[in-house]
Amino acid sequence: MKFPVVLLSCVFLTGCIMVVPVPQPKGVTRTVPATVETTGFGGALNDLRATENLAGVGQDPRLTRAAQAHADHMAQAGYFSHRSPGGPNGDTLIARITNAGCNAGAMSENIAQGQRSEAEVLAAWVASPGHRKNMLGPRYRSYGLGRSGDIWVLNFSDGC
Repeated sequence: MKFPVVLLSCVFLTGCIMVVPVPQPKGVTRTVPATVETTGFGGALNDLRATENLAGVGQDPRLTRAAQAHADHMAQAGYFSHRSPGGPNGDTLIARITNAGCNAGAMSENIAQGQRSEAEVLAAWVASPGHRKNMLGPRYRSYGLGRSGDIWVLNFSDGC
């Protein structure tokens, strides 16, 4: 007799369940925004920045050119590094961004290898403390993303 009462109680209680969203505590962030497929990389990046109350960043063609050139050079020359010895646009991030026509005061670069999609590379960078810090840089206003095969380059600046 006890089993039917318990079963009946469960049936009645399930009708009363309400889902209430719980706000995230300060300092706890989501891993990867679910918007990569719907809003593209820039939208997902800005969604991530918004979780930290940071202003969004805009895609800048000069930073994109610098990122793409570095990704292409790494793929063609068979190396993976922030340094680009003999690179067509300069050996360092500063040289590459300046040669692309951007005179920024603050800049950073993320590189990755092996990811097959923007969602995968964003997830990898979010999971890495140093790369995440770059993506959440409060001074940054612009970004550029480059990809050559499975090599990715993401550049940030405080403006070009």
